[in-house]
Amino acid sequence: MDIKRLEAWYEQNHRKLLFRETKDPYKIWISEIMLQQTQVETVLPFFERFIKKYPDVATLSESSEENLKKDVEGLGYYRRFKYMLKAAKHIMDHHQGMFPDTYEKVIKLPGIGKYTAGAIMSIAYNKPYSALDGNVIRVLSRYLNLNDDFRLDKHKKKLDELNQAYIEHATPKIYTQALMELGAMVCRPKQPKCDICPLSKYCLAYELGIQESLPFMSKLKDKKMFQYITLQIFDDHENIFLRKRTENLLEGMYEYPQFESESIFDVISQLELKDIYIDVIKDMGIYKHVFTHQIWEMHVYQVRLIKGIDDAWTKVSINDIKKLPMAIANRKIK
Repeated sequence: MDIKRLEAWYEQNHRKLLFRETKDPYKIWISEIMLQQTQVETVLPFFERFIKKYPDVATLSESSEENLKKDVEGLGYYRRFKYMLKAAKHIMDHHQGMFPDTYEKVIKLPGIGKYTAGAIMSIAYNKPYSALDGNVIRVLSRYLNLNDDFRLDKHKKKLDELNQAYIEHATPKIYTQALMELGAMVCRPKQPKCDICPLSKYCLAYELGIQESLPFMSKLKDKKMFQYITLQIFDDHENIFLRKRTENLLEGMYEYPQFESESIFDVISQLELKDIYIDVIKDMGIYKHVFTHQIWEMHVYQVRLIKGIDDAWTKVSINDIKKLPMAIANRKIK
């Protein structure tokens, strides 16, 4: 690979992103966590607000999980922020509030895996550690004409080893970002801009005209559909009942109580078995929300609580709902 040409291209053409214009490992860590499964354009406003509120590890470590999730409401994949808070507390307890500067210590932080540790070490500390994300997989699989199934970890591991060999002959802080930027802006999934790619001269997929067929990814399983009856439960005109999720998906976020069912009458019967009685006020219609691996179809009803209460429900003032972290799937219900 012509690494010098790649790095020179990056120096001249990269986007001036806030988290790419710093060498602060704390800020790079925050950005990498936010960028997991999330587009750069979506992350940018969240990152800017987040860093203003939490300028360092110490400030972040003093937050509560609920406040933190409220601050990132809308980014999705909220479990990552639970581990972010745990990592901040770990840094305070074990590293005197200073972000660790060795790979061995960084990868031991809660919520940090091989990719994130490699990105932090290479970008913040200019150390040669591979960081293999989707963009890098696409660039290298095309450049080397690799048709392995990169849905499988064994093939990702092999490519990671190849990337490690490249970065050891590069300027790590530039190389890692250059591959990411090239994948995002030039070597795109569809209609790649091969005419301006600094690696096209030796790119095997470009030579064969098969760029868009790589990387090969075996088909994901179809998304599972869940049908819910979702209840906006009022006890008067000022209060409503919410449930704080304990499931892995959206853990710690608030939602309107919902039941996996197709019938409001079935839900009413379920509640009456628990000595909870409701009166249906209004049919709000059906709302749909698509997650990465599942789809929620929510038939929403406004109801009034007549008697009883579920221990999992929390009474909240209607005016305070906006202050709580709530899943966008439920937040979109009007």
